[in-house]
Amino acid sequence: MTSVLPVMIGICSAFASDDDAAIKTKLIGMGSIEAGQVVQGESQGSNLALQKVWYQRSYMDLGFDAVIDNRFEFAFVGEALVHYSWTQSKDFLDDNVLQYLFYAHHVEGSYYLGKRETPYLRIGVGVFPFKYNPDVRNLGEYLYRTGTYPPVIANEFDFALARLAGVRLSSTPIDSLNLNLLLTTESQVLPLADYGISVLGEYTIARAFTIGAGVFFSHLLSVNENNTTPKKSSNLAEVTSANDSIYYTFRGTKVMGRLAFDPKVFFSLPIFGKNDLRLYSEATLIGIKNYAVYYNELWRRIPVMVGFNLPAFKILDVLSLELEWYKSNLPNSYTNSLFNGQVPQPDVVPGYDPKQNELKWSVYAQKHLGKTFSIIGQVGYDHMRLESNAFIRFGTYFGDAMHNHGDWAWALKTQFDF
Repeated sequence: MTSVLPVMIGICSAFASDDDAAIKTKLIGMGSIEAGQVVQGESQGSNLALQKVWYQRSYMDLGFDAVIDNRFEFAFVGEALVHYSWTQSKDFLDDNVLQYLFYAHHVEGSYYLGKRETPYLRIGVGVFPFKYNPDVRNLGEYLYRTGTYPPVIANEFDFALARLAGVRLSSTPIDSLNLNLLLTTESQVLPLADYGISVLGEYTIARAFTIGAGVFFSHLLSVNENNTTPKKSSNLAEVTSANDSIYYTFRGTKVMGRLAFDPKVFFSLPIFGKNDLRLYSEATLIGIKNYAVYYNELWRRIPVMVGFNLPAFKILDVLSLELEWYKSNLPNSYTNSLFNGQVPQPDVVPGYDPKQNELKWSVYAQKHLGKTFSIIGQVGYDHMRLESNAFIRFGTYFGDAMHNHGDWAWALKTQFDF
């Protein structure tokens, strides 16, 4: 990595950076160290208790952004991750060493029609971070951070967004109206490489009220239908009176709606910060079609979150409280889909009590010290997952680390941006 930095700086400095230049570039970088602890939780469903389990990560982003003639834009940012496995076992030595990962964070080419700040049309192709709900700090952003069948939810500390791959069209045809059309490929969980189409829009009224909505046709275009809808006896949902076989499928449609309200528009008090007092919410129907046995109640597939930015009086940049209500009666785990036949069916966890998981909560705080350094902290009972280096191992649990009332975890991060 030490040999990469001078090259990147050289590339950026090779181009002019004044307003009259045909090509304008800027160096993009970030380094962070985060650590935390699951004070109380469970692994393997609710069978193995976790007490004061420590986890730790380090991130580094490095790359550049180039704008050519104010029409073309190219982003090339790679991200490196170093993390420890939470397990330490004499039987699996790979759990006792650091894991180093490097991947594309933002590698995208874009073309703009109109002003770059509010374009009539922006066409982007590549890998890009995408966030449609700017208020959310932890819970929410369900459209891309959930499976469809099974309808699982995942959270990651201080990363309340999704990293997508594909094509996106964005437009701001009039002030306060933003539209997005995306064709993205599945690059996170099985079945990989399927394509989905999503449409999103938001409109802000009088700078105080924001209304947003979206629909995502997940796995709409399958690269292998046998993987998207496995037609085998272990995946049979029902046989109809016409003797037709219906199978569970990973394919499904998700529908999202959200609201936000900022009362500070109606009064001006200098004691409040930019983010204080904002109230926001989001709800998503994960899969509009019912299937027998596991997915036969539509209302159990609708997570609802509400967030409020508490007054921080400019001492903190953000102090948010978020609550999530999700009446699912299924464990929030992808283990069965990955290891037990790769089928779109939920886990069956002995002793699992869905009432313990109906309400999740999170408190998030952020403070910038100068323009480049920030401290971020969080406590909560959410959908956090613990990482294991030897993840392809019988018994590895791809589900929540916390399942019961009284479980909670904390995390703290320091970050330097340039």
